[in-house]
Amino acid sequence: MENQPNHTTVFLCRDDPDGIFTAVYDAWASRRGHACVRLQLEGPSTLELFCDYIPVTPDPQKADKVIGAIRQNISLQAWEAVYRAALSREERKADIIYRFLVAGFHYGPAVMEMLGEPAVQNLFALDRQVGNEAHFFTEFLRFDLMEQDILFAKMRPKSNVLSLVAPHFADRLSGENFLILDVGRSFAAIHPAGRSWYLLSIEKEQAEALLSQKPNSYRDLWKTFHSAIAVEARKNPKLQRSLMPLRYREFVTEFL
Repeated sequence: MENQPNHTTVFLCRDDPDGIFTAVYDAWASRRGHACVRLQLEGPSTLELFCDYIPVTPDPQKADKVIGAIRQNISLQAWEAVYRAALSREERKADIIYRFLVAGFHYGPAVMEMLGEPAVQNLFALDRQVGNEAHFFTEFLRFDLMEQDILFAKMRPKSNVLSLVAPHFADRLSGENFLILDVGRSFAAIHPAGRSWYLLSIEKEQAEALLSQKPNSYRDLWKTFHSAIAVEARKNPKLQRSLMPLRYREFVTEFL
């Protein structure tokens, strides 16, 4: 009798932290063996032979249990790295997170020092990718002053870094009303003056209405200032592109 091929169970999850961490919980609880399960983001993909596909419904309670286990059994540093990895644009991120957690729950806090372990290397690569992009946006984000003294900024990141960028400005602009719109995902970070910021899903019509608003004259003043202080003899476009890559300039005031 011929040996039957091993079946892989693929857990299909939504592309957000709750969806990914719920899939981690369900895959672990399935007890099918770590080598026989895989996590995959929902979306168009080619179905594979000898695979069972299980859709995962996001469950905040399951996600919280996974988060608590990471913080308690590995470390707070590990949780922060896993969270940033869950925001990455990488399509394989759900399974990369799962493989890291398999190692993390086995080795405990020591896993953060195991830089030769492929599962750790892959997660740290996503962590760096997301952290670098978030850092760039804290430097390059530009606000316009809109009606009713609301500061408004637009961004189009590759990874879902809005939740990492918003705290930076909530700390520095704590007394201001501001809104940061992720144009590509129709998500906004909203900060009422003197209060905590929060994330909100924006309907397409609402996003278009926000994008159609015209800023006041402060944008022109800033562009004039930027031009006035420029030294023609010291212009270096190549160095400028290195320090401020072209993809970050879409909504940067001085380049509009």
